[in-house]
Amino acid sequence: MEVIKISPVSDAKKRANKKWQDANCKRIQLVIPNEEAEMIENYCSEKNISKNGFFREAAKEKIEREKDVIKVWA
Repeated sequence: MEVIKISPVSDAKKRANKKWQDANCKRIQLVIPNEEAEMIENYCSEKNISKNGFFREAAKEKIEREKDVIKVWA
């Protein structure tokens, strides 16, 4: 098995990333039952995806699927 070394992220890079995220991103808090959280964590682990990526993709799919319904409500 090949071992890949990953360089640590410098403090300057961490600050730059945080500055960009603060200017360009918004955090959304989510509260769900433990059982659902475990299902999502297991799914993400099996698929090797982040929970953030999972929820972003799920939201995009839901919005796309219901865009005609949303227009009717507006």
